[in-house]
Amino acid sequence: MPAKAKTLEKVAKKLGFEKLRQKGSHARWKHPDGRATTIPIHGNAEIGGWLFQEILKQLEITEGQ
Repeated sequence: MPAKAKTLEKVAKKLGFEKLRQKGSHARWKHPDGRATTIPIHGNAEIGGWLFQEILKQLEITEGQ
């Protein structure tokens, strides 16, 4: 189930992640407990496949959540 970058950013923020920085089309997010992820922002394009799964793993959530 692919998702847009804006959706992943909202989820990250809800989970307590803070946006540290953005360089070009990649935003770096970090949680106070040390977890971190990079979310690529490419307009309205959906993030899918292995990258989507990797971001979910770094956020420590499953696709169904």
